[in-house]
Amino acid sequence: MVALLLSGPTAWAQVPGAGFELERLELNTGRGTLQVGSGELLVPSAWNVGLFGHYQLQPLVVRNGESQLARVRHRASLLLAGSHGVLPWLEVGAQVPAVLWQRGADVSALALPSVSARGLGTPVLQARLGLLSRRREHPVDLSVDLGVGLPVGSSAALARDATLRAHARAAVGWSWGSLQPSFDAGVLLRSAHPRIGATSSKQLPELRLGAGLALARRGWRGELSLRSAFASDARQPSIEALAGVRVPLAASWELSALAGPGLGNTPGTPTARALVGLTFRSEPPARLERLVEALPSFRLEHDTVDTSEPAPSSSVLPVPTRELLRTEPSTSATPIVQGAVLFEPGHAELSGDLGPLRAVVLHLSHLSGAPVIQLEGHVGQEAAELTDPLLPLRRAQAVARYLADQGVSMAHIRVRIADTSDTRASTVPEERARARRVEVRVSSGPAPRVEESP
Repeated sequence: MVALLLSGPTAWAQVPGAGFELERLELNTGRGTLQVGSGELLVPSAWNVGLFGHYQLQPLVVRNGESQLARVRHRASLLLAGSHGVLPWLEVGAQVPAVLWQRGADVSALALPSVSARGLGTPVLQARLGLLSRRREHPVDLSVDLGVGLPVGSSAALARDATLRAHARAAVGWSWGSLQPSFDAGVLLRSAHPRIGATSSKQLPELRLGAGLALARRGWRGELSLRSAFASDARQPSIEALAGVRVPLAASWELSALAGPGLGNTPGTPTARALVGLTFRSEPPARLERLVEALPSFRLEHDTVDTSEPAPSSSVLPVPTRELLRTEPSTSATPIVQGAVLFEPGHAELSGDLGPLRAVVLHLSHLSGAPVIQLEGHVGQEAAELTDPLLPLRRAQAVARYLADQGVSMAHIRVRIADTSDTRASTVPEERARARRVEVRVSSGPAPRVEESP
């Protein structure tokens, strides 16, 4: 698409000194809402690429005495954006906008140049550095985002600054149940907005603040974001709000739709903005660095025997014990969904076919009441499997985390380790592969209860 834009007709050519960069939207292509980052980075080797259609109403209004003229009344553009996880603390990304069509009032009486109907926008390159991460048991996710906008767009389409534009901002986020709040703050260094149409080479700092709130549910995700900008060459700050949903269409594909109003006279702040996009995600789950559930700790103490006392008589006394009582199966405990997730030898990271887990999430979205999801970890007979006694538990925890990321409540998930004392080694490769698994069972009945018995 970029090659087609660069080799397009003369209407796409650059006209030096004819305009400035009108676009104020920069999408967050990583974690968080589409406008506000959460401070969480993509894991290494992960990809996130999206194509967005974008419409703005009255993004540029100029004054003519007591009246106002919309120099750009309607503006439709296309935005290609993506991010890639390079290292656990580094994520890189790029955005390439293009103006597809725009139209406005006749401003020739104000000695302003006409605006081209289409043109290539300002490409943005960025790098995100992770400082804190909840994956490493920090309380929040915190990152710093550095970016630069290249002055290679179309000035005639008001899509290019006279000089390089650069931004630096910090983003922080955390989870509060199903809610995921996030905040960011930073500075944008850009060319001053011209008053009479001539491009200015003077650069001015602009303070930008943002707040986002995401609500994760089964099968969809709601978002609300607020952004404000305080510029020295504007009479008042600009404020924009975007609200919408993100719905998964199929494996790794997601549809986004957001819209909202804008307030302020800063060029590029529209009266209304709408955004529709299609995103492709390819992200393996992060390595499980710690167990979500605490393991019990035991301490052994040596008994001290007093030899001066006579030996007790040989009698048997009842000793209180704590055991899991067997419960009779009922029709309510019959599994509604049952499947297995396979693992590589010696590993507890999800990989390969995740169809059973997607089926679980899909069925849960249609169930009423409080279903019970039982995850049972198994190991194989390879040497790499038998050296780590916690491997089946870590596998079950990896599946539990995946389901939680899809909006499934952890209160409905039960994790256990299968009894492998009577497991026999198999010489068939397919059977050995099936042994390295986590069995998933979804039922509508209550979970087994732990009771006291004498």
